[in-house]
Amino acid sequence: MGAGTRFFLASFSSDWLFPTSKSRAVVRALNAAGASVSFVEIASNKGHDEFLLEEPGFHAALGGFLRGAAEKARV
Repeated sequence: MGAGTRFFLASFSSDWLFPTSKSRAVVRALNAAGASVSFVEIASNKGHDEFLLEEPGFHAALGGFLRGAAEKARV
């Protein structure tokens, strides 16, 4: 992986189209390649379209990842 490349993966527990097991497989592959990966599974009952809704847990996790990336980049 390129220096400084960081990845954020989020999964919703009720997503039938992209289940958490598939996201975890991507995380394992990225880890095996030496990538810096952040992963979170959000408990949900709204299915695949949850990412389109106002989900506080998702926004908090993504915000934390972006803040950490900005701090590391000193922006």
